[in-house]
Amino acid sequence: MLVIVSVSRLDNDRIEIGVARPQHDSNPTHNYRSEKEVRAVLSDFGISQETMDSHLKLLAQMGANEQLKFSPMDIPRHGLLSKGFRL
Repeated sequence: MLVIVSVSRLDNDRIEIGVARPQHDSNPTHNYRSEKEVRAVLSDFGISQETMDSHLKLLAQMGANEQLKFSPMDIPRHGLLSKGFRL
């Protein structure tokens, strides 16, 4: 399933991952306490370590609730469901 994954830092220092299908209104999100948890989810989605590093480094410099998007990617539906993202 073609999706766009995004990350943002919330006011309470948690990190939110969002998953959206292009041209659809559904955008489920989950937030995580640690960068380690976020990295595990992003890795399961097939995002490379290098890409994660650059996005999370930039995210640390941004303000709360600002969103960074990864390039559109194909993630199997069962992979999304296993992480709680229902589209």
